Amino acid sequence: MSKSLLISGVVLLLAVSGCKVTKPSEKALSHLSTSYAVDDIGYCYGHGCQHKGQVSLSEGQWLEIQKLFKARKLSPAEERQAITVAIGRIEHIAGQQNGTDKDKAGTFLGDVGDRQLDCIDEAVNASNFISLIERDGLLKYHELREPQLRSWVSGNILHATAVLEQVVGKENNAVTMWSVDSSFFKNGESATVSPLDQWQTGWVPEGGVN
Repeated sequence: MSKSLLISGVVLLLAVSGCKVTKPSEKALSHLSTSYAVDDIGYCYGHGCQHKGQVSLSEGQWLEIQKLFKARKLSPAEERQAITVAIGRIEHIAGQQNGTDKDKAGTFLGDVGDRQLDCIDEAVNASNFISLIERDGLLKYHELREPQLRSWVSGNILHATAVLEQVVGKENNAVTMWSVDSSFFKNGESATVSPLDQWQTGWVPEGGVN
């Protein structure tokens, strides 16, 4: 295969299946915030945070999120799972408020318009949702870290994820860095959690779309 054909193939692959941007841009990362309130959360959509809406959770809706973490004593693994469920629930509310409720699994650039989210949108939004949960004192074992990117260079489609670090209850040789990815499934579905090293290899959950 010629070099020019190879480059063309890579560009086409990214255009069809990957995120629109080649990295979480400064514009996208500028939407990461620790100042959002439950009733005023910035919400990225339209690929690479090209558009920004708002999510407003009522007191009752936030109480449901709190219950995921307060209803019983959680292990570190259960806390991660509660985070994935919380992200899905907030995303569902966001879809109703911003017209992104038809957001498909993965990234589709051609057939759903600017209400589709790509992985950059998803990684920024998930990070902001986790930040609210963290600042409300609901996390005992984990802290939020900046989104991470994996590249097509190693054979993977370009992709981004929110990231957690387990800082309490660690065991020797245990995984401490975790991907929290809300882009593999459609709007309102729970996010997925996997070891960040595994995610970096190109991991996609069963039934998920990269």
